[in-house]
Amino acid sequence: MKFGILVFLILITNTIFAHPDGMKPYWYPSSYIYGFVNGCWQTVEQNEFLSKDMWPDDIKTVCGCVIDAVRHSIPFHEAEKRDPESNRKFDEITRGVLPVCISEQDEKIIQRKNDG
Repeated sequence: MKFGILVFLILITNTIFAHPDGMKPYWYPSSYIYGFVNGCWQTVEQNEFLSKDMWPDDIKTVCGCVIDAVRHSIPFHEAEKRDPESNRKFDEITRGVLPVCISEQDEKIIQRKNDG
């Protein structure tokens, strides 16, 4: 009985918490994701315009959102290349999705203030 419940919960969580676009992102090493989020966070922290209403965890969430978009678009072997075409693709995706990620986090912050 316990095994059946465990299997059922695993199947439900895989379905419920699946990726919103239905696609599985490309695999990236955790060290790369951590490095991106940390570097992104530090860069955004220095830009007072973007970070004035956000706590560090909010900024890290934005950066995580950005790298998730990259992971859905570019395989890791392309992201780690340092050729002009790969850099252009990477930059294009990050520039395009950053405002969306900031907007989503701003909405969460407003909701948090309204709930709190």
